[in-house]
Amino acid sequence: MIDSQKAKEVLLQAQELACTRGDRRLFESLEFSLSEAECLHVIGSNGSGKTSLLRIIAGINHPTKGRITWSGKPVLNNHSSDTEFLANLAYLGHKDGLKNELTSVENLSFYRRLENTFDPNQIDRDLAQMGILEHADISVGKLSFGQRRRLAFARLLRSEFKLWILDEPFTGVDAEGRELIEQICLEHLATSGAIILTNHQSLEGSSLAPHLSELRL
Repeated sequence: MIDSQKAKEVLLQAQELACTRGDRRLFESLEFSLSEAECLHVIGSNGSGKTSLLRIIAGINHPTKGRITWSGKPVLNNHSSDTEFLANLAYLGHKDGLKNELTSVENLSFYRRLENTFDPNQIDRDLAQMGILEHADISVGKLSFGQRRRLAFARLLRSEFKLWILDEPFTGVDAEGRELIEQICLEHLATSGAIILTNHQSLEGSSLAPHLSELRL
């Protein structure tokens, strides 16, 4: 759990959340909160609703019941609050959102322009930080899964999103890649950002442990 000398701002709260898929109730009466500089690890067996929960928080799916608030304001059903919330949200799911026919440079440049953070001098530095600069001009369709994952995370390096939602961020990456992703997450938490992620294994022994809380489904 977080050990802090001062109170952290509560960013996100979920109240009485329920999710049904078909005839099956994945979870119900789910409540949790997330503060700045906190990493919430969502834990559960396959089919318990981990990805469904992340997609609900990200506004991709809607809960069967319950509500979510961001900085005390309800979201998912309030247009003005939704706009503020989504402007603070980055979501990386199982699919990396990359276009196979574009190069690494072109993919990263596209997202930076979309977010109004494009700096041509920064693109190569970010690819180098992620260890994939040598693949800068190779079409993404030719990259390995781990290289694609690194490129997806490069999108977060200059972002101003307060909340990161990461679905299985360490899947398919080697030990070096995992260490790199953990470091990026730590830097985000150090700037009062917040993270919600899923991972099959415990994170208690990771560098994220001092910032960690757990939610079991």
